[in-house]
Amino acid sequence: MYKLLLVTDRDEVVEAFEHLTDLGDMMFAPVHIIRDAQQAIDYLERSAVDAVGYSFAYTDPGMLHQYLVEVRPSLPIFQPHHQQDDLRDELTRIRRFLDRMHADDSDEEYDEAAVLEYLRDELMHQLLAREIASPAELYSRLRLMRANLAQDRPAFLFDFDLPQGEVYLEGRWHYGRERLENALRSNFFGRYADNIYYGVAVLTPRHIRLIGCQRYDSPEEDVQEVSRRVQQHVQQKVADIKEYLDLDLDIEQFTVLRSLNDITGNGPD
Repeated sequence: MYKLLLVTDRDEVVEAFEHLTDLGDMMFAPVHIIRDAQQAIDYLERSAVDAVGYSFAYTDPGMLHQYLVEVRPSLPIFQPHHQQDDLRDELTRIRRFLDRMHADDSDEEYDEAAVLEYLRDELMHQLLAREIASPAELYSRLRLMRANLAQDRPAFLFDFDLPQGEVYLEGRWHYGRERLENALRSNFFGRYADNIYYGVAVLTPRHIRLIGCQRYDSPEEDVQEVSRRVQQHVQQKVADIKEYLDLDLDIEQFTVLRSLNDITGNGPD
């Protein structure tokens, strides 16, 4: 059973959770509810939980937020809701995420940070493949994975054409699209560079998509300046990819998105 901690001073949120009668069927233990931020921190110091959600109407959440950022950076955070349909959707996402987070696929020692990084990479691939249905789903999953990305700031989207992609993958590169995607991410574009998070997806042998996302805790900057810096970084990495992998990536389209929401299922093409 997964253990959730709810921290809130909102009666309607507490009532929504208390009205759930089938938590056990969803593999959740009874939700522990605390109304005070300091008490929640004390509880987290002495008790194991799988995820925490907080929502305050009358209290400053800063103390709890700072604790989670500085002391528990890998603890999943969920979004509390007072509407039953929204709450059940959130619990479904939490369950799926925790199942993936704690899946034992090998005999290697469990590394929480490494698993989170893998799941963030997977989320970015799904986002770039337009498999995230809505901004609400994206917001929920970014919080669960502790991905510190600014969902409401401009993002920078690159679509690349690989003129010889099919030949390259079938001939010179024998490891498949997934391994190529991982190589581009780990060895070239990187995940973080100068306060920008880069996500990459090899969608087809001819189509690679890359996105640069701003961190939510980075200073506000002029969009044109951030765009210039991102394009410079990407152009240098494209040159490195040509030099070291002998793979041509032609920029087919560059788009400044109003926000990450633009690439969810409800966003414009």
